[in-house]
This record gives sequence, structure tokens and C-alpha cells, in this order.
Amino acid sequence: MCRAARKAAPPNRPGISVKLSALHPRYEAVSRDRVMRELVPRLVELARQARAHDLNFTIDAEEADRLELSLEVLETVFADASLAGWDGFGLAVQAYQKRALAVIDWVADRAERSGRRMMVRLVKGAYWDTEVKRAQERGLDDYPVFTRKAMTDLSYMAAAEKLLALRPRLFPQFATHNAHTIAAILERAGTAEGFEFQRLHGMGEALYARLLDARPEAACRVYGPVGGHRDLLAYLVRRLLENGANSSFVSAAADPGVPVASLLQRPAAIIGEASAARHPRLPLPRDLFAPHRQNSRGVEFGCRAALQGLLDEIAAARGAPAEAAAIVNGTKRSGSARDAISPIDGAIVGRAIEAGADLADEAVQAARLGFPAWSQTPAADRAAIIERAGDLLEGARGRLIHLLQVEGGKTLDDAVAELREAVDYCRYYAAEGRSLFGAGAAMPGPTGETDRLRLRGRGPFVAISPWNFPLAIFLGQVLAALMAGNSVVAKPAEQTPLVAAEAVRLL
Repeated sequence: MCRAARKAAPPNRPGISVKLSALHPRYEAVSRDRVMRELVPRLVELARQARAHDLNFTIDAEEADRLELSLEVLETVFADASLAGWDGFGLAVQAYQKRALAVIDWVADRAERSGRRMMVRLVKGAYWDTEVKRAQERGLDDYPVFTRKAMTDLSYMAAAEKLLALRPRLFPQFATHNAHTIAAILERAGTAEGFEFQRLHGMGEALYARLLDARPEAACRVYGPVGGHRDLLAYLVRRLLENGANSSFVSAAADPGVPVASLLQRPAAIIGEASAARHPRLPLPRDLFAPHRQNSRGVEFGCRAALQGLLDEIAAARGAPAEAAAIVNGTKRSGSARDAISPIDGAIVGRAIEAGADLADEAVQAARLGFPAWSQTPAADRAAIIERAGDLLEGARGRLIHLLQVEGGKTLDDAVAELREAVDYCRYYAAEGRSLFGAGAAMPGPTGETDRLRLRGRGPFVAISPWNFPLAIFLGQVLAALMAGNSVVAKPAEQTPLVAAEAVRLL
């Protein structure tokens, strides 16, 4: 096939599409330096082989958090001197990503500066559920994808118009099984020259047969997976789910109960006003648990600016001295001092002042004396204090993540996850405490008698935490006991007192 297609124009030339995540075990933003060092040379070599065999070579789309890394890899490979003059290089752009139009502009700029043509495969996007759940789980400020199907369709058409206008610098490849989308592209293109359609192997055969009968000059590439049954079963299931969804044109077109007029509705007409662009029943990730509580805020490592902002905060916290000492009744106490040692490299990262048995007895006695006043503090006030602690934890993220790393040996993503877990404990226990320790619940009883169930604190609690979650488990025990109206004596793990001391200072 390759020999028969030598020097053929792009529509008549076979090609291969590769996923960068399949070529590198750590294809993620936090491993950027390793990716650039190890993956780029391998990708350049693959591109050289594709060029030598007259194949198109497309970089397939990944999840949204890998987009910036993918563009950096693509730019480096595209600029390699050994590929100069080759117009068989391209990438896939997902229309459901809010950055789709910006990516097309970026690609056009690189192609213009190099004086070469680049292929752009435009797809709707196949990981919508994953992108939504990842944004929610990570506590991002917003979703990287449109939350209404009609908005994705509208974005696809806007991207298609942009690509058609950028011919011949870009060679558009429109991957779709939507008859309305195909007709709209042909109408806007005016001619079938300078672009191609793509369909999946085993799908859209009748649609494209009708198209080629009516417009024999149109080009359609069949896009199929390569591999064995074991490797491709997951791909097949994903395609079945994607095209079997209620919002899918393929599914709707096959349903005799769906009127043809509804299939021909323009996306803008479905959306209506711009204020309706968001799905009304899909809250922002921060509001996922509203009105019960607010979700903890995370970091999108794939956003270079967000990641760098976090790294800058962590770096700024490195110079501050770290010391842990017993605190009883708000007063720091003396004792025998020792170095706090990092499990990473054995470096001294701070100083811990140990408490003796006498000081432990004094702490328990102080907790006994403090219990009555705290237990009689209204539950709403206790909840407000604990919620405020969550806000302070988020505000001190650089300092806490730094300590979690150097004292607890945490990776960056594990440290961020643990900080978020501690913040979630604050807000969850505060929300539950307002309900459980409020006015109480009415109980059944004899006529003329009023019975109410009220919960109250039981007294001083001792919370002893392990080393593996020095912030989340340490605070989780403490906060639950405090919200219930108890006083607490907290003992951190001997390996991680610096993290615990910082948390107590915030409390």
C-alpha cells in the first residue's frame, strides 16, 4: 500500500495515528522534563520512518490535562531539521475542549512560520465523561470541556470554518458521522478540494456511500484501530458507549421515534441564549457538594501557569524555619530537641522538641478544664471555626505541601491530594456538625410530653496519628472530636511532627 501511494496527495495517502501516552509510561505534565528528553527523540524517529514510507503521521488527542505538554512535544518534533519540507505531519483537535479554536490558531502559526503544511484532524471528543469526573475529583475551577452536546457541535462548526479558511496552509480532516455536520461543512467549503472527511471502520458506511454518490470528488478516509482482540476490546466498548449515547447523532438517527426535523436543528438554535451554554444541572466542581459544603480546591498540573504558581509558593516556603514543640494552653513548651530528618535524602529539615510524660499529664488536665466551655459553645460557632480552618489550610498550601514533601516524603500530586483531604474534613465535619449538634431531633412520646434527642461532647479525646498521612489523618481525628464538642490532646507520629505543628498553628 505504501509503495502504491508514493508521492500521492494527502487524501490518497495512507497514514498512521499514534497516542503519545502509549509511547511513554509517564506522559504527564509533572514529568515534563523526562518526557521531552525521552519521548521526543523516539517520536522524531517514528516521524522519519513515516516520511520515508510516504505515510501521514498524526498525533492523536489525549485528555485535556495533557494538551499543553502535547503541543510542546509536537512543536519540538515539527521543528526538527530532518523533517523539513514534509507535509505529512499532523495532530487531532477535540472540539469539545474550550481551547479548540486557540489550538487551531497555534497550529496555523507554527505552520506559517515554518513554511510547511500541517494536517489537522477535527473530532468531537471521546472522553467527555472522564473530563467531567476528573475536573470534579480534582476540584478545578471549571470544566475543560463544554457541558452541553450542542455547544460541542457549535464549537465543531466554528473550528471547521476556521480550518477551511486556513487552507492550504492547513489540511483539514473532518472526523464525523453526523449528516448535518457533513452537509454544513460542504456548504461552507464551496468545493470538496483541500480537505477530507473521516469515518471509523465499520461505521458510517451508508452515510458516506450516499455522500460519495452525490459528490464523487469528496475524499473520505477510513480510520481504524490496529491490534489484537485483547488490545482493542476497550476501544470497541468506548465507541459503543460514545455512539450509543442519547445525545449521539448516530443513535438518534437510528431511532424511528426521533423526528427528522429535530436532527436538522442547528446547534445555535438548540442552545438559544449565550447564558444557556452551560448545562443547568451540572454544577461547577467547587459547587459539587453544594449547599452542604464546598469542594476543596485542586490544581490542574497540565496548566503550566497553575502548576508554576503552585511550585513558586512551595519554593517560597522552603526558607522558613520549621520547628515542632508541644503546646499546652496556647504556650509552647521546652524539652529535649532533636533534628527532623527527611526520608528522601536524610537532610535535616527542621527541629522537634519532645514532650515528656509530665507534660502529657498536664496536657490531659488542660483538656479536662477546657472541655466544659468548648462543649457549651454553640454547634454553629464550632462549625464556623472549623470551616475557617479549611480556608486557612488552602491559603497555606505552599507551606504545607513543602512540609509534606520534605518531612513526609510525598510526591507533589500525593501532597496536593492530602491537603485537599484535610480541607474536605474541615468542611464535611462542619456541615455534619451543624445538623447533628443543632436543635436536636423530636422523638415520639406520650401525649403532653416533649422529647428531643440532642448530641453532646463526651470529654477529652486523645488523637494519635500515623506517619503516612501526617496532615489528613492527624487533622481528621482532631476535627471530628472538636466538632462534637470534645477537647483534644493530639499526638502526631514521631516521624512527622513538623506537618502536625503547622496544622495546629493554623487551628
